[in-house]
Amino acid sequence: MNFSTYNKHIYLDTARSSGLYQELLDWRNNHDKKLYKSGSQFRNNNDLFIKNLKNSIARFFHTKQSSVYLTQSFSSGFKSLLSILNPNLKFLLINNDYPSIIQQVKINGFDYKLINNDYNIEQLLLESIETSKPQVLVLSIVQYIDGLLINLEFLKIIKKKFPELLIIADGTQFCGTTDFNFENSAIDVLVSSGYKWLYSGYGNGLILIKRKFVQNFVKKKIMVMDSSSFISAFEPGNIDTLNFGSLLFSINLISKIGIGNIEKTIKKLSNYAKERFVSYDLLEKKILKRKDHSNIFNLKGNDLLHKKLIKKNIICSKRGDGIRVSFSFLNKKKEIDMLTNYFN
Repeated sequence: MNFSTYNKHIYLDTARSSGLYQELLDWRNNHDKKLYKSGSQFRNNNDLFIKNLKNSIARFFHTKQSSVYLTQSFSSGFKSLLSILNPNLKFLLINNDYPSIIQQVKINGFDYKLINNDYNIEQLLLESIETSKPQVLVLSIVQYIDGLLINLEFLKIIKKKFPELLIIADGTQFCGTTDFNFENSAIDVLVSSGYKWLYSGYGNGLILIKRKFVQNFVKKKIMVMDSSSFISAFEPGNIDTLNFGSLLFSINLISKIGIGNIEKTIKKLSNYAKERFVSYDLLEKKILKRKDHSNIFNLKGNDLLHKKLIKKNIICSKRGDGIRVSFSFLNKKKEIDMLTNYFN
């Protein structure tokens, strides 16, 4: 993957957007040239395109093709999901999780409870489920502000203890960083945008659904929802071949590189970064108390320092009370060293 952003900057902002890489840009230009020349005939094989896309997504996430649905983004997919759920369901959410999660639950009028995002978040989830008895748990696998990584094995413990609990996960800051097996997970619905760690640009995303279980939570007036009903709910209208073709192109390229190789590289970088950040006292105490962490970090730093980093060509984001940096498999250890030099 040849990214102009990585060549011109110390790019530590994939958690905000990966941007486009040269190979994908070339494919997109070729796509539009074909559309320009062919007009309506361009989509003659559209059904085959969608089939190939869903098969690639299914292989990537170790699930069945029938479990895969398409959406323009996490927010639009999550909104569509909520629209078919029983309005009397009670939700459990994490405070300061991705804003669209909390906003959409509020807008749709669901009853909900918030728990704190703390170092013992899994235990807090378990205790809250025991006491407040929600029917639905919604969370981001990786918390977007500080990179806190939810323990997926602990979710299995929760699922085993509460098998009737519907678990919905936002995978936008997770999918593409780890070799994830959806079928073997405790997650019932995974929704993700493609413009971050799947390197696919804007306007595409995916939904993975364990449909037989989710069926228990849909509105009574809808009753039985087969595969075509879910397609109507999540994929209304035409599927954009440019945006979703970009998702297919990137997933195939990531698969060729090897998601296992990407995961190993990211973990090495993240472990190294954490050691450096600890030595500079840049992390919150709750992150220090956790064994495992993602590739996203929120560092102690103000607006002035953030502006200084941008001027020094270190691309990162201001999030919460600190400066958020994130590491892809394309980053280098020396870039982490250069970053920490500005926190002296």
